[in-house]
Amino acid sequence: MGFQLVPGKMKNRILITLNKEEDIKNLKELGINTYVYPLEGFCVGYPNTFLISKIPNNSYILINRILDNKGIDDLKELINNNINKFKGIIFDDLGILQIIKDLKMEKILYLSHFNTNKKSINIYLKYVDSVIVSTDITKKEIEEIINYLPDKLTLFVLGYVGAMYSRRHLLDNYTKFHQIPYQNELNITNTNHDFLVMENEYGTYFYHNPVFNGLELLELPAKYFFINSAFLSVQDIKELLEGTSKLETDTGFLYQETIFKLKGGENND
Repeated sequence: MGFQLVPGKMKNRILITLNKEEDIKNLKELGINTYVYPLEGFCVGYPNTFLISKIPNNSYILINRILDNKGIDDLKELINNNINKFKGIIFDDLGILQIIKDLKMEKILYLSHFNTNKKSINIYLKYVDSVIVSTDITKKEIEEIINYLPDKLTLFVLGYVGAMYSRRHLLDNYTKFHQIPYQNELNITNTNHDFLVMENEYGTYFYHNPVFNGLELLELPAKYFFINSAFLSVQDIKELLEGTSKLETDTGFLYQETIFKLKGGENND
């Protein structure tokens, strides 16, 4: 099954992380016009990041590091010195809210595993403009949340999904302990689950492997749809949209509940 991004219907509603500036021309041909720049020094799990000086004005940036005091101070300085650069910011460290809460930029919260129900999402929406709904819930649950807040939500529809982030250098430690050649990025299998692992100076990031394909969610009335293009080429994206890709994909938990989800009482939603 293929998906065509109709320009009038989807214009500026697809947010895609950018791997390199040269990809923009080909992404525009696919009908994707809004780009998210992983910010150099503030991201883990992205093979390509961008210096602030290389990011065009009026752009979206991505920060997915958990920041320490120095990181917070560095981010404050960077934002204050480049305030006109940012149309919006996608982030997952709630401490960043203290830096950007009074600034006129679109704030999109990406708490990978926590935006799972309408009550908590509604609380976060008091402070941000949109949240990226967790991929740890079923399509039915996503639809229930969308029906409640359709004009505020962002849906993750395609790409590698983050499974875990550690501030430790796990690949480096592992290879030193076992005295084997260092490899970064690395595909590993653990209890029948495959992961794509990458580390940098800020820690180690695990992606669930294979690629998550939730393109059917494009039919829902969300505010934005998010594509993580890390480790995917524009050709990969094109073929995934067309339904001709040979990449291994899955639908995550869209049709099967995660075994790790905590259950509450009768009124839990």
